[in-house]
Parts: sequence; C-alpha cells; structure tokens
Amino acid sequence: MATQKASSHIRSLSLPSTSHPLNASIETHFHSLRASQAAGKLTCSSICQNLCNIKDLYEQMNNMIHLPQNQHLLSNQHHRKEVEWVLDGSLALLDVSSYGLDALSQMKESILDIKSALRRGNNDVGIHAFQVSRKKICKPLSKCLANMKKTDNKCALPQPEDSSVIVRTLKEAETISLLTLKSVFSFVMGKKTTSQTQTRGWSLVAKLVKSKHVVRDSESDTEVVCIDNALNALSDNHSSAETKVVLRQLEILEKVILQLEDGLESISRCFVKTRVSLLNLYN
Repeated sequence: MATQKASSHIRSLSLPSTSHPLNASIETHFHSLRASQAAGKLTCSSICQNLCNIKDLYEQMNNMIHLPQNQHLLSNQHHRKEVEWVLDGSLALLDVSSYGLDALSQMKESILDIKSALRRGNNDVGIHAFQVSRKKICKPLSKCLANMKKTDNKCALPQPEDSSVIVRTLKEAETISLLTLKSVFSFVMGKKTTSQTQTRGWSLVAKLVKSKHVVRDSESDTEVVCIDNALNALSDNHSSAETKVVLRQLEILEKVILQLEDGLESISRCFVKTRVSLLNLYN
C-alpha cells in the first residue's frame, strides 16, 4: 500500500535514453529517489543519500538546460508559460529549503545549550529549555507542511500533450525534491519518516520508555525520537549514568544535524543555479 500511495505522487517519467547521455544519468537518479520513497521507512542515512541524489540530479539537469536544443526550445515564447511555471516551483523549493535550514540551525543551538546544562548538573532546566525550543522549531515547520499539503496537486506533472520533456523533467524533480524536504521536516519534528506518512500526513511517534536505559527499539525511531525518549527517562532518573546516555545521544544527533544541514545547503545552491539558468533565457 505504501508503495502505491507514494507512486501516485511521483509519476514515472521515462526519458528518451537514445537522445542524449544526460537522459540516462537523470533517469538513474530518478529511479533511485523513487525507490527510496517507495521503500517506506526513511532513515537519516537514506534522507542524506536522497539529498545527495537530488544534488546530482539538479547538476545533470542544469547541464541539460544548457544544451543548445533545449536553450532554443525553452527560450521560445511558446514555452514561456511552462518555464514560468517551473520558476514558480523553484521559488517554492527555495522557501521550503530555507525553513529546513533555519530549523536545523536552531536545533544545533538547542543541542549545545542542553549539553552545557546537563554537564553543569542543571538537568531539569536544560530539559525544559530544550523541549520549549523544540516546540518553537516545530511550529513553523508544521505550518509549512500544512501549506505544502494544500498545494500538492500543483506539483503534479503537466497534462498538456505539447509540454516539453525538459519541463516535465524539471517538474518531476520539483515533486520528488519536495517529498525529500518533507522527510527532513518530519525528522526534525520527531515524526515517522515513511512514504505512507508523507503522502497522507504524518502522525507523531508516541513511544513509552520501557526501561531506564533508552535504546533504539525500532528502526522507525530516529535520533530525534531517541533523544525525546532519553530525556523522558532522565526526567525520572537523574543519575549520572542516565546523563551520560543522554549526552551520547545528543552527540549522535548533533552529527546527524550537521549532515542534514550540509545536504540542504548543497541542494539549495543547486536550486538557485537552475533558477538562474532559466531566468537567463529571457535576459
């Protein structure tokens, strides 16, 4: 079921592989991204890999835009509305990426603050401040997700028969990029990152702590969820052993946040580069 629901949002676009070597490379990246989304569970590792694939995909598409035949086609007034449609989508991608980068930056600050508090022995103060900060971080992300859900249908591939292949390719890239950005939001918010929850809205992971020492009980428990569980355990047991467990979890989460931040910054630069390439067609 999850695969069917994911595929309904990511339409398969078969590029004419014989026309140019770039087509085969682009289709390979699409295939990897589709397979990851359809697989269901998305770990931090797979999210980072998806971000890397999107970066490579956009680099290839930017090369495709600069092919003489595509420059001629896209600069034609007949296709101007289609190009403007793609430009609108690229602006949306940059806005969403900005939300994600802001959230990750705030997460890094929150992690540094709680680590400092725990090392000083101010467990209750540190935990409370971290939880308050998390709520502030999640609020704009939740609002952004709601807005994205309302406009999901606008990201669908164009229906007109005369839509150019490159425009349809760019729009599919936009759609699959938004799905990956949603998974980043889901990760930061401590939600399940599955293709099913991405296509029908995510539900919060509400795990009960079953032991004093928190371990990852399920593959669906992300580093953020593990921290939430670890902090719940620490609230009930202020032992030095529990504090060490939480500090180790925070170190892991901090590294993960840095990886996601690096991935988001990379694809944001690619979005800008592609947008500039399209804008230059009419300058």
